[in-house]
Amino acid sequence: MTITSLIFLLWFLPITLAIYYLVDDKIKEIVLLGISIAFYAICSADFILQFIIALLLIVAIGRAMNREENVIVRRILLIAGILLCIAVLGYYKYTNFGISIINGIIGSNFPIRDLAMPLGISFFTFKAISYLADIYTGKIELSENPIKDLLYLSFFGHIQAGPIARYNEMRCVWEEEAITKFECFSSGVFRFVLGFVKKVMVADILAKVVNEIFATDFSGYSALYAWLGAICFSLQLFVDFSGYSDMAVGLSRMFGYACMENFDYPYMTESVGGFWRRWHISLSNWFRDYVYIPLGGSRTDKKWKIYFNLLAVWVLTGIWHGAAWNFIIWGLLYFVAIAFERLTGIPKKINSKPLKMVYRLLTLLFINFEWVIFRYEGTFGGLQYIKRMLWCAPNKIADSRSLFLISEYWIFILCAVIMSVPVVPFIKKKCEKNSIGFKLYNIVSAVLLMMLFVFALSFVISGQNNPFAYANF
Repeated sequence: MTITSLIFLLWFLPITLAIYYLVDDKIKEIVLLGISIAFYAICSADFILQFIIALLLIVAIGRAMNREENVIVRRILLIAGILLCIAVLGYYKYTNFGISIINGIIGSNFPIRDLAMPLGISFFTFKAISYLADIYTGKIELSENPIKDLLYLSFFGHIQAGPIARYNEMRCVWEEEAITKFECFSSGVFRFVLGFVKKVMVADILAKVVNEIFATDFSGYSALYAWLGAICFSLQLFVDFSGYSDMAVGLSRMFGYACMENFDYPYMTESVGGFWRRWHISLSNWFRDYVYIPLGGSRTDKKWKIYFNLLAVWVLTGIWHGAAWNFIIWGLLYFVAIAFERLTGIPKKINSKPLKMVYRLLTLLFINFEWVIFRYEGTFGGLQYIKRMLWCAPNKIADSRSLFLISEYWIFILCAVIMSVPVVPFIKKKCEKNSIGFKLYNIVSAVLLMMLFVFALSFVISGQNNPFAYANF
């Protein structure tokens, strides 16, 4: 069950919302914890026992560390908790990758194991590590009731693909903001539906183009065909993942909780470094706070150490995304680009607007190439794909197919482009200057979104939706 499936939309969510709003406020956290455990049990039944044990162990270690006054004991508990998290993640996600490396180095023939992956293990692991680290550094203050701790780690709205929220961000909106339950719920529904429409009606349709092109043998490519696949994948990945993040924000608000924003129109960036301050913000912040800064960050007299710290972050970022060499290459290339920007001061040192625009276009080109490496399985498959983008022998069949795909899917490509730039916020801001215009904007957007939701629901009923792209990581 995913949050775009019919069983979730028509059964699980309505029933759990009804139960949640009918129970007394004093036990809402307990009820929501039960809902989250039930969601995990339905989605990943084979691992529910391990999940519950992991929850209890992490919270027990965190609370023991919180009570302990001895610095050495606290440090031992922290290290033990982090090692436990990394060991579990490493076993399920990287065992086969390690075996393949060993086989390649020493010529052995150790068998690849058939290991299923627990639901959302990467996101859960990073939340658990941040929970333990923040307790150790005193950034969070635990209450006497451990239910909030368990809920933070297991909340079903974040477990599949983030965001990697922090403990202090798991707060009740009703108690801390001047907003009614109805206002919070209705804004959550709007955001959830928006994400659902983005995912099902745009990302999943673009996936058809992407899957066809990336599955085609290189001999059947033309430059136009390769560019179409690369651009569509860049758009698909953004709309898919930002759509999930919208749904996560919506689910959180429907149950009365805040949720951080995970995207800020990343393709509007002026630099490679700026892109990662806008894309998957919770992951970027996590690596900054729990890897880069603890290693020393930029606060060092030795310049080489700054770049070593950056290298460590980007190698780990690549590995986190997947147990394959293409992800490591992907991370290393981002390190090279960001190190280049730090060394040269580009684009801040560029004073000419035309040159700034050129650099922005080069940045988007680099990001597009990176997504090809990210998407294409194999060590050098992505590089071979990029070669076809830059130079490829003429192929009339591939060009004809490209033009056909563009004519069939241009509206979805256009919608993805519009979603990638702040067009809607611009229109909303203009409408807010006039009370009548703002009311009209709200009515039109609500009606249009509900019509699109019904249309998107028909796509799901007909079985045309796909799993979330980032759920694999």
